[in-house]
Amino acid sequence: MKGGGRRPRLRVFVALDPPSEVRSEAEVWARHLARFTTGLRVVPARNSHITLAFLGDREEDEVGLIAEAMQENGAPVGGLSLGAPVWLPRRRPRSLALEVHDDRGELTELQADLARSLRSSLGWKEERPYRAHLTCARVGRGFDHADLRLPVSPSIAFEAESITLYSSNLSPEGAEYEVLERIPFGPPAQ
Repeated sequence: MKGGGRRPRLRVFVALDPPSEVRSEAEVWARHLARFTTGLRVVPARNSHITLAFLGDREEDEVGLIAEAMQENGAPVGGLSLGAPVWLPRRRPRSLALEVHDDRGELTELQADLARSLRSSLGWKEERPYRAHLTCARVGRGFDHADLRLPVSPSIAFEAESITLYSSNLSPEGAEYEVLERIPFGPPAQ
């Protein structure tokens, strides 16, 4: 085996998938801003998601345990809406995101339940408090947000379509995501 007998690893995360119209609106909003802003790279709609748990580098054989945790905790999530733009992290921004409001608390509950399951099955622990957001753009060379005025963000209410385990493959052009497991939701609970 290559690499001194090391087992293959994947860089993975679990995310909620918003509907395609939400992803598209977020991309259009970011593209408008990027036209006038040096160093702002737009996240394409196909890569938009709401991260629930970034698991980092994991063994391939852990995919089944992650999928089980998703299956146990994956329930329809509604009452979501896009909110104000926010720079993340605040001190030295690396990305521009839109807040995700969770009016019914379903997203917060799902994320907490999933985190508990992943802690139990993998020993994974979230490093910082959870903050729901949809990343729209990444910061690159020549970027300075000091005098940048952000336009009003799209105001869209939505329900999540699915919960997905993604593998993230990094390249100089940005990350590309591969679906490893996906659990589609039926209509959300009323």
